[in-house]
Amino acid sequence: MKAATAGAALLLLLVSAFVAALTSILTTSATPGGVACELTLGTASSRADSPIMAPASPVPRLDLDAEQQGNAALIVRIAIERGLPARAAVIALATALQESQLRNLRYGHLDSLGLFQQRPSQGWGSPDQILDPRHATSAFYDRLVKVTRWEQLSLTRAAQAVQRSGRPDAYAPWEPLAQRTVDALTGTCVPLIPGEQVAAVLAYAHAQLGKPYQWGAEGPAAFDCSGLTMRAYQAAGIAIPRVAADQWRHGPPIPAGQEQPGDLAFFNGQADGPGHVGLVLGNGQMIHAPNRRSVVKIDTYQRRDLVGFTRPLLRVVKAAG
Repeated sequence: MKAATAGAALLLLLVSAFVAALTSILTTSATPGGVACELTLGTASSRADSPIMAPASPVPRLDLDAEQQGNAALIVRIAIERGLPARAAVIALATALQESQLRNLRYGHLDSLGLFQQRPSQGWGSPDQILDPRHATSAFYDRLVKVTRWEQLSLTRAAQAVQRSGRPDAYAPWEPLAQRTVDALTGTCVPLIPGEQVAAVLAYAHAQLGKPYQWGAEGPAAFDCSGLTMRAYQAAGIAIPRVAADQWRHGPPIPAGQEQPGDLAFFNGQADGPGHVGLVLGNGQMIHAPNRRSVVKIDTYQRRDLVGFTRPLLRVVKAAG
């Protein structure tokens, strides 16, 4: 009995510390923080999964009130109680962020209710059960662990296998926030797989659109070109050099015509390397911080001063393999 009481007290202490950290984590518009980590992708190359394209909207921001904080803590705590890997908590938290913004809603589309917008007509339980956050979270985990190889799926595919949402791509923008939240409690780094890393990089860059250019700036209020790309990769847990010329040498290079979303595009070749860098979106477009007369914006990379492309993610995967 004493051991059980001590264990419960320890769990309560962990959750209290988590709630205190949670507000600062989820009110920073996903700017990188002290819990960022270098990712290890030991099994990433073997995962059969399609890359996730850039989300249509910026990374969402939440200023959490007491209800939201408590629900987030509960989602992580139940994963710990059930002995599930941290990856499960990341998937569940991102799902609840998208479905309800961590609120126990008494309404929704058709008969959807609660944190995860579960439907009584789809076998999730009675309305009263679904409106019990503990029941709703447990029911989500019950279905998640029945998904074949759920641990190896992208967050979007795992969440969609449980939720069957009409907007299956809407979960991706919440990935960076959900991961850092779980990291803050568990003290671990939950690796993003390659498609999710690209989504995290592009989502961070999208969130900076319209912010002013400032030479030497690395955010959050302003950026120069390489400060933006460095921070975008940090949002996915990947460290790249600070300045454009060093980012170019960091590589690896990608032949023109084979560039993909998330690659870096370099311009203005000089003796010591390119003087400008942008982040490839696809279809000939990039996000970049051009100069002091402009702001972070989407632009074409089909320019006469284009030097070439690199793929930092490929370097991470090769190092892990």
